[in-house]
Amino acid sequence: CVTQVSLAQGSPDAIKFVNNLGVKTQIDAAKEQILPSIEVGKEADFIKEFDTAVTDFTNTFTKLVDENYDMELVKAANKKFDETKEMTQVLPKDAVAFQEKVNTLQNEIGMTLQGLVMKYASAEALQQGEE
Repeated sequence: CVTQVSLAQGSPDAIKFVNNLGVKTQIDAAKEQILPSIEVGKEADFIKEFDTAVTDFTNTFTKLVDENYDMELVKAANKKFDETKEMTQVLPKDAVAFQEKVNTLQNEIGMTLQGLVMKYASAEALQQGEE
């Protein structure tokens, strides 16, 4: 069971690389922007579903890094980040194929988050968004 969980999340090097890229931090910033429009009393449910969607996204993104990057380059980038807090640009083995997968993944998270806003936002906030 433990092996399956670790495979679902990606390798430790890929997880660290994605964390260093700040992927989750960027999406969490969107949560803070959305929260004021969520209907009072539904914030906890929204946050729970939002966080689950973000975890799924980052796990899938991490798996893409594992599948599409040279892990020696990823390790080197992580090491440099630890030492300098500067992110080294590492290119995937097939940039076009990787970008297509990332675009699909970004579209999916966008649709999921839009669905959560529609589900939990107050009628007033939704009406203001239409104007």
